[in-house]
Amino acid sequence: MRIPSLLLPAAVAVLLLGCAPFPTVPSDVSFDDGLTAEGLLERTLAAHGGDLSDDPVDFNLAMDGEWSSAIVRIQPVVTDAGYRISARERYRPADRLYSVRHQGPDGTKTIIRQDENIRVYYDGVEETDPQILKASAMTTDAFELFHFGPSFLKRRAADMSRLPDQRENDIDYRRFLVVIRPGFGEAEEDQVVVWMHPETDLMFRVHITLNGFETTQGAHVDTTFLEYHRLGDYILPSRFAERVRGPIRIHAHDWWLTGADHDRGWSLDEVRQAEFSGTAADAEGPLQPISEN
Repeated sequence: MRIPSLLLPAAVAVLLLGCAPFPTVPSDVSFDDGLTAEGLLERTLAAHGGDLSDDPVDFNLAMDGEWSSAIVRIQPVVTDAGYRISARERYRPADRLYSVRHQGPDGTKTIIRQDENIRVYYDGVEETDPQILKASAMTTDAFELFHFGPSFLKRRAADMSRLPDQRENDIDYRRFLVVIRPGFGEAEEDQVVVWMHPETDLMFRVHITLNGFETTQGAHVDTTFLEYHRLGDYILPSRFAERVRGPIRIHAHDWWLTGADHDRGWSLDEVRQAEFSGTAADAEGPLQPISEN
């Protein structure tokens, strides 16, 4: 992660306090419960309602958020905070189509990601800058993990290993490491550490590398899921807190869903353009608590 020269040495020293290397698999660890990393992924996948990777229906999310001023200064291209504050997302897993329309103080940014292809529009005008496209591909893939985590990992997992449990706030979270190929955006591979709640099996946190953009190579961040909602048969996170863990340690981003619904039946043409149209343009429904059936 590139730190701009405007930061004074003393400030850099403060940012570096408490940062740690990305987790690695110890050679001498054993587990008494008989659960493998593959078994843990299947358990959290089931807890979230199953694998939605081939679900033919559409998923529609609305969100709002806040960036920390520090991460905006350090990573202006990746955060793109003039445009990426609130957002409306349209996702159809069976078609591998993820379209998001961001809104910020500088205007609108639309990202259309299908398989490995990406198109980006600023205020309706298509962007061709390779750096913008590369950063947008990485962040959009990462948000697919954040919002639809276990299914994303199931589809991209190339290797998995279990890690020792980690205690936080009197809870011993189960953890496992997933190597994903391809990685986020144009990365050949990335690594994801999953934290699972020992009683609910829901994902509590993901800790990831970001190899898909030059200024984030060597960096790693984690995102904690603070609340969940129900969307059809699925249990998905609805409130998020993101932190940079290395090579510096700072709070980066808070965001939360403001609406969600699914199975509208929009066509691909209604979301593969700078503005949503037809049923894809309709407002999102209210969040449904996970206690409701």
